[in-house]
Amino acid sequence: MEPIPQTSEVLRELRTTGGPDLEAMLRDMAERVSRVVPSCTGMSLSVADAGLTFTLVSTSEQTSALDGVQYATSGPCVQTALEGIELTVQDVLNEDRWQRFAAAAAAENVRSSLSLPLLVGGWHGSINLYAADPRAFTGDLEELRAIVGPGIDVAVTNADLPFRTRTYATDAPRSLGDLDLIEQAVGMLMAQEGLDPDRARQHLQDAAERAGIDQLTLARTLISAL
Repeated sequence: MEPIPQTSEVLRELRTTGGPDLEAMLRDMAERVSRVVPSCTGMSLSVADAGLTFTLVSTSEQTSALDGVQYATSGPCVQTALEGIELTVQDVLNEDRWQRFAAAAAAENVRSSLSLPLLVGGWHGSINLYAADPRAFTGDLEELRAIVGPGIDVAVTNADLPFRTRTYATDAPRSLGDLDLIEQAVGMLMAQEGLDPDRARQHLQDAAERAGIDQLTLARTLISAL
């Protein structure tokens, strides 16, 4: 599980002279998790601020997109980051708490997830693990808690959060086809979240920015859940 280019950019911005190397921490954590759960396909680090959750770093665009679905609707990574509770989805095909996240995960060939509370410097957050197998994290929780438990000692400020640093997330769609996909996702949010058109468009944009992805990627992932 290697950091995606966008994550590497954020990691470079967070790195200070003589300070902790967050990229090395992330790589080490990902390698140790993969040894415990070989079917783990992605990992993200979320940070909570002012009632909102943001993906600080991620090992894949797919992982960021699944985070984004949760920011747009609901899901375990949000609840864990905000409430500091451990949450496991044993099998997305049998998940009824976060049905839209479960449907999007299934469409992305992710069958289970684990979100563990994590401290990032002085911030509360979560480490989110996604696996291709159902019940992938059953029986390994103590070892995974030990890997994640110490937290990550790195300075994070509001200016470091993705919605400030990843301006590409607000890029306009480049074709009529892209615009149509985004409007389909907006319509889905209107129907399922009870939002008017303007609020649904803003909600989609905000969720994409918080996940560190572009709106089109998030729209595709949301639509795949249908």
